[in-house]
Amino acid sequence: MIRMGSFVIGTLFTLTIILSLLGVIMVLSASQFLFILGSMDNIYSNNVYQLMGKQLMWISLGLASLGFFYAFDFNIWEQYARWILLGAIVLLALVLTPLGILRNGSQRWLPLGPFLCQPSEFTKIAIILYLSAYWAGRPDRLEKLTAIFFPMILIGLVLGLVLLEPDHKTTFFLGTIALTIWFIAGGRLIHLTPGFIVVCVGVLVALYHKPHLWERILAWLYPDQYPGKAYHFLRARDGFAHGGYWGVGLGAGKGQLGFTPEAHTDFIFSIMGEELGFVICTAVILTFLGITLLGFWIAMRSSNPFGKLVAGGCTATLGVQAVLNLAVVTGTIPTTGIALPFLSYGGSSLLVCMAMVGLLMNIAKSSFDADQRSILPRKHLKAW
Repeated sequence: MIRMGSFVIGTLFTLTIILSLLGVIMVLSASQFLFILGSMDNIYSNNVYQLMGKQLMWISLGLASLGFFYAFDFNIWEQYARWILLGAIVLLALVLTPLGILRNGSQRWLPLGPFLCQPSEFTKIAIILYLSAYWAGRPDRLEKLTAIFFPMILIGLVLGLVLLEPDHKTTFFLGTIALTIWFIAGGRLIHLTPGFIVVCVGVLVALYHKPHLWERILAWLYPDQYPGKAYHFLRARDGFAHGGYWGVGLGAGKGQLGFTPEAHTDFIFSIMGEELGFVICTAVILTFLGITLLGFWIAMRSSNPFGKLVAGGCTATLGVQAVLNLAVVTGTIPTTGIALPFLSYGGSSLLVCMAMVGLLMNIAKSSFDADQRSILPRKHLKAW
Protein backbone atom coordinates (compact mmCIF):
# COMPACT_ATOMS: atom_id res chain seq x y z
CA MET A 1 0.00 0.00 0.00
CA ILE A 2 2.85 2.35 0.84
CA ARG A 3 4.50 1.50 -2.48
CA MET A 4 1.28 2.28 -4.32
CA GLY A 5 1.05 5.60 -2.51
CA SER A 6 4.63 6.45 -3.46
CA PHE A 7 3.89 5.53 -7.08
CA VAL A 8 0.80 7.76 -7.24
CA ILE A 9 2.55 10.70 -5.56
CA GLY A 10 5.69 10.31 -7.67
CA THR A 11 3.75 10.03 -10.92
CA LEU A 12 1.64 13.07 -10.14
CA PHE A 13 4.72 15.11 -9.29
CA THR A 14 6.61 13.92 -12.40
CA LEU A 15 3.77 14.77 -14.77
CA THR A 16 3.51 18.23 -13.20
CA ILE A 17 7.24 18.89 -13.62
CA ILE A 18 7.18 17.69 -17.24
CA LEU A 19 4.39 20.11 -18.15
CA SER A 20 6.03 22.99 -16.25
CA LEU A 21 9.43 22.54 -17.91
CA LEU A 22 7.82 22.18 -21.33
CA GLY A 23 6.00 25.41 -20.55
CA VAL A 24 9.33 27.19 -19.95
CA ILE A 25 10.60 26.04 -23.34
CA MET A 26 7.42 27.12 -25.10
CA VAL A 27 7.36 30.50 -23.33
CA LEU A 28 10.88 31.15 -24.61
CA SER A 29 9.89 30.21 -28.15
CA ALA A 30 6.51 31.99 -28.14
CA SER A 31 7.78 35.29 -26.68
CA GLN A 32 10.50 36.07 -29.23
CA PHE A 33 8.42 38.58 -31.17
CA LEU A 34 7.76 40.61 -28.02
CA PHE A 35 11.44 41.44 -27.81
CA ILE A 36 11.57 42.47 -31.45
CA LEU A 37 8.90 44.99 -30.48
CA GLY A 38 10.86 45.82 -27.35
CA SER A 39 13.88 46.84 -29.36
CA MET A 40 11.66 49.37 -31.16
CA ASP A 41 9.41 50.85 -28.45
CA ASN A 42 10.89 49.63 -25.15
CA ILE A 43 7.78 47.64 -24.22
CA TYR A 44 10.13 44.84 -23.29
CA SER A 45 13.86 44.73 -22.74
CA ASN A 46 16.15 43.35 -25.44
CA ASN A 47 16.82 40.26 -23.33
CA VAL A 48 15.02 37.46 -25.17
CA TYR A 49 15.28 35.25 -22.08
CA GLN A 50 13.41 37.71 -19.86
CA LEU A 51 10.03 35.95 -19.75
CA MET A 52 11.65 32.52 -19.62
CA GLY A 53 13.68 33.64 -16.60
CA LYS A 54 10.55 34.93 -14.88
CA GLN A 55 8.73 31.69 -15.63
CA LEU A 56 11.60 29.70 -14.09
CA MET A 57 11.36 31.92 -11.02
CA TRP A 58 7.60 31.26 -10.79
CA ILE A 59 8.24 27.53 -11.12
CA SER A 60 10.66 27.74 -8.19
CA LEU A 61 8.05 29.57 -6.12
CA GLY A 62 5.43 27.13 -7.35
CA LEU A 63 7.51 24.19 -6.16
CA ALA A 64 7.81 25.90 -2.78
CA SER A 65 4.01 26.26 -2.77
CA LEU A 66 3.63 22.59 -3.70
CA GLY A 67 6.04 21.56 -0.94
CA PHE A 68 4.24 23.75 1.60
CA PHE A 69 0.82 22.21 0.94
CA TYR A 70 2.34 18.73 0.80
CA ALA A 71 4.24 19.05 4.08
CA PHE A 72 1.38 20.11 6.38
CA ASP A 73 -1.57 17.90 7.25
CA PHE A 74 -4.37 19.00 4.92
CA ASN A 75 -6.91 18.78 7.76
CA ILE A 76 -5.44 22.03 9.11
CA TRP A 77 -7.02 23.99 6.25
CA GLU A 78 -10.49 22.86 7.30
CA GLN A 79 -10.24 25.07 10.37
CA TYR A 80 -9.02 28.15 8.50
CA ALA A 81 -11.05 27.79 5.30
CA ARG A 82 -13.51 30.57 6.09
CA TRP A 83 -10.72 33.04 6.86
CA ILE A 84 -8.94 32.13 3.63
CA LEU A 85 -12.15 32.90 1.71
CA LEU A 86 -12.54 36.22 3.56
CA GLY A 87 -8.95 37.08 2.65
CA ALA A 88 -9.73 36.33 -1.00
CA ILE A 89 -12.80 38.60 -0.86
CA VAL A 90 -10.70 41.43 0.59
CA LEU A 91 -8.13 41.05 -2.21
CA LEU A 92 -10.86 41.06 -4.85
CA ALA A 93 -12.29 44.22 -3.35
CA LEU A 94 -8.85 45.88 -3.37
CA VAL A 95 -8.56 45.13 -7.09
CA LEU A 96 -11.52 47.45 -7.71
CA THR A 97 -9.87 50.33 -5.80
CA PRO A 98 -7.18 52.65 -7.21
CA LEU A 99 -4.65 50.02 -6.12
CA GLY A 100 -5.82 47.76 -8.96
CA ILE A 101 -3.94 47.70 -12.25
CA LEU A 102 -5.97 48.35 -15.41
CA ARG A 103 -4.95 46.46 -18.55
CA ASN A 104 -6.87 45.88 -21.78
CA GLY A 105 -10.04 47.32 -20.28
CA SER A 106 -10.03 45.06 -17.21
CA GLN A 107 -8.86 45.75 -13.66
CA ARG A 108 -7.72 42.33 -12.45
CA TRP A 109 -4.26 42.75 -10.91
CA LEU A 110 -2.63 44.05 -7.75
CA PRO A 111 1.00 45.23 -7.62
CA LEU A 112 3.34 42.99 -5.66
CA GLY A 113 6.66 44.80 -5.79
CA PRO A 114 7.98 44.48 -9.35
CA PHE A 115 5.36 41.81 -10.11
CA LEU A 116 1.61 41.62 -10.50
CA CYS A 117 -0.68 39.13 -8.77
CA GLN A 118 -4.18 38.15 -9.88
CA PRO A 119 -6.42 37.61 -6.82
CA SER A 120 -9.07 35.78 -8.85
CA GLU A 121 -6.56 32.94 -9.32
CA PHE A 122 -6.03 32.55 -5.58
CA THR A 123 -9.81 32.66 -5.14
CA LYS A 124 -10.05 29.25 -6.83
CA ILE A 125 -8.30 27.48 -3.99
CA ALA A 126 -10.16 29.59 -1.40
CA ILE A 127 -13.52 28.44 -2.78
CA ILE A 128 -12.38 24.81 -2.85
CA LEU A 129 -11.24 24.87 0.79
CA TYR A 130 -14.27 26.78 2.09
CA LEU A 131 -16.99 24.73 0.41
CA SER A 132 -15.18 21.48 1.19
CA ALA A 133 -15.00 22.43 4.88
CA TYR A 134 -18.63 23.60 4.94
CA TRP A 135 -20.13 20.45 3.44
CA ALA A 136 -17.68 17.98 4.96
CA GLY A 137 -18.50 19.24 8.45
CA ARG A 138 -22.27 18.97 8.01
CA PRO A 139 -23.27 16.76 5.05
CA ASP A 140 -26.90 16.93 6.23
CA ARG A 141 -26.94 20.55 5.05
CA LEU A 142 -27.22 19.27 1.49
CA GLU A 143 -30.68 17.85 2.16
CA LYS A 144 -32.37 21.24 2.46
CA LEU A 145 -32.29 23.97 -0.15
CA THR A 146 -32.43 26.68 2.50
CA ALA A 147 -29.29 25.30 4.18
CA ILE A 148 -27.10 26.01 1.15
CA PHE A 149 -28.11 29.68 0.87
CA PHE A 150 -25.44 31.05 3.19
CA PRO A 151 -22.37 29.56 1.44
CA MET A 152 -23.86 30.45 -1.93
CA ILE A 153 -24.36 34.06 -0.80
CA LEU A 154 -20.63 34.26 -0.04
CA ILE A 155 -19.78 32.60 -3.34
CA GLY A 156 -22.19 34.99 -5.08
CA LEU A 157 -20.32 37.92 -3.51
CA VAL A 158 -17.05 36.52 -4.85
CA LEU A 159 -18.52 36.05 -8.33
CA GLY A 160 -19.95 39.57 -8.26
CA LEU A 161 -16.56 41.11 -7.42
CA VAL A 162 -14.86 39.17 -10.22
CA LEU A 163 -17.62 40.16 -12.65
CA LEU A 164 -17.04 43.83 -11.83
CA GLU A 165 -13.40 43.68 -12.97
CA PRO A 166 -14.85 42.64 -15.54
CA ASP A 167 -13.80 39.01 -16.00
CA HIS A 168 -16.68 36.98 -17.40
CA LYS A 169 -14.81 33.77 -18.07
CA THR A 170 -13.32 33.58 -14.54
CA THR A 171 -16.76 34.30 -13.07
CA PHE A 172 -18.17 31.37 -14.99
CA PHE A 173 -15.21 29.17 -14.05
CA LEU A 174 -15.43 29.94 -10.32
CA GLY A 175 -19.14 29.18 -10.40
CA THR A 176 -18.35 25.86 -12.08
CA ILE A 177 -15.88 25.00 -9.31
CA ALA A 178 -18.52 25.71 -6.64
CA LEU A 179 -21.13 23.54 -8.38
CA THR A 180 -18.61 20.73 -8.87
CA ILE A 181 -17.78 20.56 -5.15
CA TRP A 182 -21.48 20.74 -4.28
CA PHE A 183 -22.17 17.83 -6.65
CA ILE A 184 -19.27 15.72 -5.30
CA ALA A 185 -20.52 16.37 -1.76
CA GLY A 186 -23.85 14.78 -2.68
CA GLY A 187 -26.01 17.72 -3.68
CA ARG A 188 -29.42 17.00 -5.18
CA LEU A 189 -29.89 17.84 -8.85
CA ILE A 190 -33.31 19.34 -8.19
CA HIS A 191 -31.63 22.09 -6.18
CA LEU A 192 -29.77 23.15 -9.35
CA THR A 193 -32.97 24.34 -11.00
CA PRO A 194 -33.08 27.86 -9.47
CA GLY A 195 -29.39 28.39 -10.14
CA PHE A 196 -29.75 27.14 -13.72
CA ILE A 197 -32.61 29.57 -14.34
CA VAL A 198 -30.59 32.45 -12.89
CA VAL A 199 -27.60 31.59 -15.09
CA CYS A 200 -29.74 31.41 -18.24
CA VAL A 201 -31.37 34.75 -17.47
CA GLY A 202 -27.97 36.27 -16.73
CA VAL A 203 -26.56 35.03 -20.04
CA LEU A 204 -29.50 36.47 -21.98
CA VAL A 205 -29.18 39.82 -20.19
CA ALA A 206 -25.44 39.90 -20.85
CA LEU A 207 -25.95 39.16 -24.55
CA TYR A 208 -28.55 41.94 -24.76
CA HIS A 209 -26.45 44.60 -23.02
CA LYS A 210 -23.06 43.45 -24.37
CA PRO A 211 -23.38 43.11 -28.17
CA HIS A 212 -19.70 42.16 -28.48
CA LEU A 213 -20.45 38.89 -26.64
CA TRP A 214 -23.04 37.94 -29.26
CA GLU A 215 -20.61 38.93 -32.01
CA ARG A 216 -18.03 36.62 -30.44
CA ILE A 217 -20.51 33.74 -30.63
CA LEU A 218 -21.24 34.51 -34.29
CA ALA A 219 -17.51 34.64 -34.98
CA TRP A 220 -17.17 31.21 -33.40
CA LEU A 221 -19.99 29.78 -35.53
CA TYR A 222 -18.87 31.48 -38.76
CA PRO A 223 -15.16 32.31 -38.33
CA ASP A 224 -14.47 32.90 -42.03
CA GLN A 225 -17.31 35.45 -42.22
CA TYR A 226 -16.02 37.38 -39.19
CA PRO A 227 -12.23 37.35 -39.69
CA GLY A 228 -11.74 40.28 -37.31
CA LYS A 229 -13.61 38.83 -34.34
CA ALA A 230 -12.33 35.29 -35.06
CA TYR A 231 -8.73 36.41 -35.62
CA HIS A 232 -7.34 34.48 -32.63
CA PHE A 233 -8.90 31.19 -33.71
CA LEU A 234 -8.04 31.62 -37.39
CA ARG A 235 -4.37 32.17 -36.57
CA ALA A 236 -4.38 29.21 -34.18
CA ARG A 237 -6.00 27.04 -36.86
CA ASP A 238 -3.33 28.06 -39.36
CA GLY A 239 -0.67 27.14 -36.83
CA PHE A 240 -2.03 23.64 -36.28
CA ALA A 241 -2.35 23.12 -40.05
CA HIS A 242 1.21 24.33 -40.62
CA GLY A 243 2.63 22.08 -37.91
CA GLY A 244 1.23 18.79 -39.16
CA TYR A 245 2.20 15.61 -37.33
CA TRP A 246 5.77 16.46 -36.29
CA GLY A 247 5.88 20.27 -36.36
CA VAL A 248 8.15 22.69 -38.16
CA GLY A 249 10.72 22.75 -35.36
CA LEU A 250 11.14 24.61 -32.11
CA GLY A 251 11.40 28.35 -32.75
CA ALA A 252 10.68 27.96 -36.47
CA GLY A 253 6.94 28.65 -36.37
CA LYS A 254 5.26 31.74 -37.74
CA GLY A 255 2.77 32.10 -34.91
CA GLN A 256 5.38 33.36 -32.46
CA LEU A 257 6.36 36.12 -34.91
CA GLY A 258 3.27 38.11 -34.04
CA PHE A 259 0.70 36.34 -36.19
CA THR A 260 -0.94 34.64 -33.19
CA PRO A 261 -2.11 36.99 -30.40
CA GLU A 262 -1.34 36.06 -26.77
CA ALA A 263 1.09 33.46 -28.09
CA HIS A 264 2.92 32.97 -24.78
CA THR A 265 -0.21 32.92 -22.59
CA ASP A 266 -3.69 31.84 -23.67
CA PHE A 267 -2.72 30.50 -27.12
CA ILE A 268 0.55 28.80 -26.26
CA PHE A 269 -0.91 25.43 -27.26
CA SER A 270 -1.32 26.61 -30.86
CA ILE A 271 2.37 27.57 -30.93
CA MET A 272 3.16 24.10 -29.62
CA GLY A 273 0.98 22.57 -32.34
CA GLU A 274 2.84 24.44 -35.06
CA GLU A 275 6.38 23.92 -33.76
CA LEU A 276 6.16 20.48 -32.12
CA GLY A 277 3.28 18.97 -34.06
CA PHE A 278 0.28 16.76 -33.45
CA VAL A 279 2.23 13.96 -31.75
CA ILE A 280 3.63 16.13 -28.92
CA CYS A 281 0.28 17.91 -28.51
CA THR A 282 -1.38 14.52 -28.09
CA ALA A 283 1.22 13.59 -25.47
CA VAL A 284 0.46 16.83 -23.59
CA ILE A 285 -3.28 16.09 -23.64
CA LEU A 286 -2.60 12.57 -22.34
CA THR A 287 -0.45 14.07 -19.57
CA PHE A 288 -3.34 16.29 -18.47
CA LEU A 289 -5.61 13.25 -18.65
CA GLY A 290 -3.18 11.33 -16.45
CA ILE A 291 -3.16 14.10 -13.82
CA THR A 292 -6.96 14.23 -13.88
CA LEU A 293 -7.39 10.47 -13.51
CA LEU A 294 -4.87 10.33 -10.67
CA GLY A 295 -6.61 13.22 -8.94
CA PHE A 296 -10.06 11.63 -9.11
CA TRP A 297 -8.62 8.30 -7.98
CA ILE A 298 -7.15 10.04 -4.94
CA ALA A 299 -10.54 11.67 -4.27
CA MET A 300 -12.46 8.40 -4.54
CA ARG A 301 -10.01 6.52 -2.35
CA SER A 302 -9.91 9.09 0.45
CA SER A 303 -11.99 8.15 3.49
CA ASN A 304 -11.75 11.70 4.85
CA PRO A 305 -14.82 13.75 3.78
CA PHE A 306 -12.84 16.99 3.68
CA GLY A 307 -9.97 15.37 1.77
CA LYS A 308 -12.36 13.79 -0.71
CA LEU A 309 -13.99 17.14 -1.54
CA VAL A 310 -10.69 19.04 -1.71
CA ALA A 311 -9.15 16.42 -4.00
CA GLY A 312 -12.22 16.40 -6.22
CA GLY A 313 -12.32 20.20 -6.35
CA CYS A 314 -8.60 20.56 -7.17
CA THR A 315 -8.76 17.87 -9.83
CA ALA A 316 -11.86 19.32 -11.45
CA THR A 317 -10.28 22.79 -11.45
CA LEU A 318 -7.09 21.63 -13.17
CA GLY A 319 -8.93 19.38 -15.62
CA VAL A 320 -11.72 21.79 -16.58
CA GLN A 321 -9.29 24.70 -16.99
CA ALA A 322 -7.14 22.61 -19.33
CA VAL A 323 -10.19 21.46 -21.32
CA LEU A 324 -11.51 25.03 -21.66
CA ASN A 325 -8.17 26.35 -22.92
CA LEU A 326 -7.78 23.52 -25.43
CA ALA A 327 -11.39 23.98 -26.54
CA VAL A 328 -10.84 27.71 -27.15
CA VAL A 329 -7.61 27.19 -29.08
CA THR A 330 -9.15 24.49 -31.29
CA GLY A 331 -12.36 26.46 -31.87
CA THR A 332 -14.62 24.06 -29.98
CA ILE A 333 -16.05 26.92 -27.90
CA PRO A 334 -16.04 30.72 -28.43
CA THR A 335 -12.78 32.52 -27.82
CA THR A 336 -12.13 33.65 -24.26
CA GLY A 337 -8.90 34.20 -22.38
CA ILE A 338 -8.03 31.35 -20.04
CA ALA A 339 -4.56 30.06 -19.20
CA LEU A 340 -3.39 26.50 -19.85
CA PRO A 341 -2.28 25.06 -16.47
CA PHE A 342 1.51 24.73 -16.02
CA LEU A 343 2.22 25.77 -19.63
CA SER A 344 0.97 29.34 -20.09
CA TYR A 345 3.13 32.22 -18.90
CA GLY A 346 1.95 33.69 -15.62
CA GLY A 347 2.87 33.51 -11.97
CA SER A 348 -0.49 33.55 -10.15
CA SER A 349 -1.93 30.66 -12.16
CA LEU A 350 1.23 28.56 -11.80
CA LEU A 351 1.42 29.09 -8.03
CA VAL A 352 -2.21 28.05 -7.56
CA CYS A 353 -1.92 25.01 -9.85
CA MET A 354 1.20 23.84 -7.99
CA ALA A 355 -0.56 24.35 -4.65
CA MET A 356 -3.43 22.15 -5.84
CA VAL A 357 -1.00 19.41 -6.85
CA GLY A 358 0.59 19.69 -3.39
CA LEU A 359 -2.84 19.20 -1.78
CA LEU A 360 -3.54 16.18 -3.99
CA MET A 361 -0.19 14.63 -3.04
CA ASN A 362 -0.88 15.33 0.63
CA ILE A 363 -4.31 13.67 0.51
CA ALA A 364 -2.82 10.71 -1.37
CA LYS A 365 -0.11 10.35 1.26
CA SER A 366 -2.71 10.31 4.02
CA SER A 367 -4.98 7.92 2.14
CA PHE A 368 -2.34 5.35 1.21
CA ASP A 369 -0.30 5.50 4.41
CA ALA A 370 -0.94 2.39 6.52
CA ASP A 371 -0.26 4.42 9.66
CA GLN A 372 -2.69 7.20 8.77
CA ARG A 373 -3.03 9.79 11.45
CA SER A 374 -6.39 10.20 13.09
CA ILE A 375 -8.81 12.64 11.50
CA LEU A 376 -9.61 15.77 13.48
CA PRO A 377 -12.97 15.38 15.26
CA ARG A 378 -15.71 17.07 13.27
CA LYS A 379 -17.45 18.33 16.42
CA HIS A 380 -14.49 20.65 17.14
CA LEU A 381 -14.64 22.28 13.70
CA LYS A 382 -16.84 25.21 12.91
CA ALA A 383 -17.89 26.17 9.40
CA TRP A 384 -20.13 29.04 8.43
